[in-house]
Amino acid sequence: MNQFAGSKQVTQELVPGDPSGIRHLSPLPFSLHCLGGVWEGYLVGWHGDNLQLRLTGFPPIELSQIIELKYDISGQDHLFKKFHGMIKDIQVEPGQTAWEGTTDILLDCPTENDAIGFFSSGMKVLLPQGESLMVHGHALKNSFNSSWNIHNHELSDSTPGVSFREKEEKEPKDGSLILQKTGISSSRLTIKKDNGQRISAYHDQPTEGNSTEEPVVVIAPGYGETKRDYLTLAYYFASNGFHVVRYDHTNHVGESDGLHYQVSLSSMKNDFQTVTRYARATWPHSAIIGVASSLASRVALKAEAECPSLSLLIMLMSIVNVQRSAATVHQEDLFAAYGDKQCPASANFLGFNVGNQFLGDAIANKFVTIEHTLIDAKSLTSPVILVSAEKDAWVAPEDLQAFRNALDRRLEHWMVVPDALHRLQENPKRARETYRRLIAQCHKQVNQKADPDVIHTPNRLALGRQNRQEKFAQQQQAETDVGAGFWQDYLGHFQSVAQCRDYVKLLDHVFHALGPITPGQRFLDAGCGNGNAGLYFLDKLSSTILNGIPFLEKSIQYVGIDVVPDALKRANNAMLATTTKWQHGITSPTPFVTKAWAHVDLGQPLPFPDNRFDRIVSNLVIGYVQDPGATLRELYRVLAPGGRIVISNLKPNGDFSGIYQSLVSSAALPQQREEARDLLNNYGKIRQAEKEGQFCFYDQTQWESIVATLGCTNAGIFSTFAGQAYLVVLDKPIVCTQAQKPIQNAEPCSTRNQLPGILKQVA
Repeated sequence: MNQFAGSKQVTQELVPGDPSGIRHLSPLPFSLHCLGGVWEGYLVGWHGDNLQLRLTGFPPIELSQIIELKYDISGQDHLFKKFHGMIKDIQVEPGQTAWEGTTDILLDCPTENDAIGFFSSGMKVLLPQGESLMVHGHALKNSFNSSWNIHNHELSDSTPGVSFREKEEKEPKDGSLILQKTGISSSRLTIKKDNGQRISAYHDQPTEGNSTEEPVVVIAPGYGETKRDYLTLAYYFASNGFHVVRYDHTNHVGESDGLHYQVSLSSMKNDFQTVTRYARATWPHSAIIGVASSLASRVALKAEAECPSLSLLIMLMSIVNVQRSAATVHQEDLFAAYGDKQCPASANFLGFNVGNQFLGDAIANKFVTIEHTLIDAKSLTSPVILVSAEKDAWVAPEDLQAFRNALDRRLEHWMVVPDALHRLQENPKRARETYRRLIAQCHKQVNQKADPDVIHTPNRLALGRQNRQEKFAQQQQAETDVGAGFWQDYLGHFQSVAQCRDYVKLLDHVFHALGPITPGQRFLDAGCGNGNAGLYFLDKLSSTILNGIPFLEKSIQYVGIDVVPDALKRANNAMLATTTKWQHGITSPTPFVTKAWAHVDLGQPLPFPDNRFDRIVSNLVIGYVQDPGATLRELYRVLAPGGRIVISNLKPNGDFSGIYQSLVSSAALPQQREEARDLLNNYGKIRQAEKEGQFCFYDQTQWESIVATLGCTNAGIFSTFAGQAYLVVLDKPIVCTQAQKPIQNAEPCSTRNQLPGILKQVA
């Protein structure tokens, strides 16, 4: 029970211009509307300009975010003007389980902006006993950290820091950078290594004003990435007059020769040197710029230290201490274990399986320690531009600072991307703004030009067309096995993830976006997996029950469906265990819920009639089916008028380094750490399957296009899961203007998803 539930309201006259009358009434009921969900709690009190809130659950809020507040009395919200507060502190208080807790929020409401005493003209309000005074808060959409500044790290007292503001894509209004569009052509290249292996590459160049003496940019993909991951960066460079050669590493993901299992940092170094030699021979009068990301930037650093060939080296989100970064990710020192001969014949390194030659090669060729990195940095002759992420979970700030000191005057420029994680592509807007700044710096460093007046931006249609072409080529070479066996293993190692802070906050977001769940409603958990979402909702519903079970007359009808039979068994057993704990007085009372399970493939038409369910949730599942849009339309078909769907789906080009780091840092038991490593391995497969076109993670624009075809009355798309997923919330109108037809199979007669009668009822 909430500690403020017994608070009494007293008769009070609220006088215009005297805010003390309201201030002294706290605690007051409070509701926060944020990113599609509503969280309930209390306005605990005022302390000067500070307002303290306490909410049940974990709303997706951020420091410095603006909350708009207003009062209402007995449902009338026109008596007082709105006022604003900025979040200055957030404290999460855990409950008895990982799924329970409260969030304390401290708002700064300056007196000059405080409108709580400003009534409608000449109005006095008498608040008699029994009347309800409540406060509503709305998190302002534009106050989230989607607006951000890239800033230059100060290299010396004489180097001023310059702040650059991200603009909307209709931009720019930043006078220093005027964007224009230009055409680009892309042609395939095959570059041979000395050992005979073929490197698959693309040459991107502007279609107009092209010169053989313009600078050439060689882009080395990051570890676990391909040349297609850097298509947008390449097109930005090409749009601004640069030739670009981007390639796939040999013995790695992509189209170049060699088995993935045989990759090594030395082979990646030889790839980089081979491609830069090719560029030097093809464009002998041009400056050569090397661009490398993450672990590949460590490789490029050694390549350039051993054999200088570049006019400029750009290092993006660079891993400079391989040993420390690997230990941070894996929670064990793989290189030390290899030295002690404790390493197996194969290992998982940063999400990809490699042979143990990978570790031995890295040690023997001095890629591993920060000391060897600093030696290579001091051996450089070419200037360096460094781009780092403020919240990079894989790179320690002290290692970056030591690297900066070793570079000394060779470091020409250092950009820090605020709030960014390890993968720059994770946030397309951040990435595009960073690309613009890099191009401006390249013009300055290589062409000896001041900041250009014009930065050209690629044509989106041409960029999309080339991306689809390269994606299709990757699909033809798909090697990742993500069949039933993969999901069996994935869900079998998901128990610890269900307790992860970021995952719990995701479930909390989904639950509060669903709206009230009332007796008699029918609830579909589409892709229920191990039953985590169903258990979470059962736990939340249980917390609202006082003095017995109010759901005896009409039960909530829960239906869980999934394509993995063993997951359904685990979900059923978990539900039964929860009921047993309540019966033995261990947990809060559970609502009266009838449970049913069915083996169903979400990629096929659902075996339910139209308008069947009042609430539908699909949590981190829909992107794994062949056509997420078709699945969403099918879910909408079985949604009852007046019902709501809440779907979460991963974003494209996600960066799970922060979530993974949170998971492993909270793992107390060896089994939990092992499950975290298995999750990293499976995430590597998911990323690769996404690139090969087996999975489909839509961006916001794509979701908006799909949602627009449904005819729903209320829809929203929000960021969730530590910024790595979208939450799609849809309401179906009570009166449907057009009957929704089920999605038809390509096969004339499908035998999939036909239930053998009624669903299995579980007491």
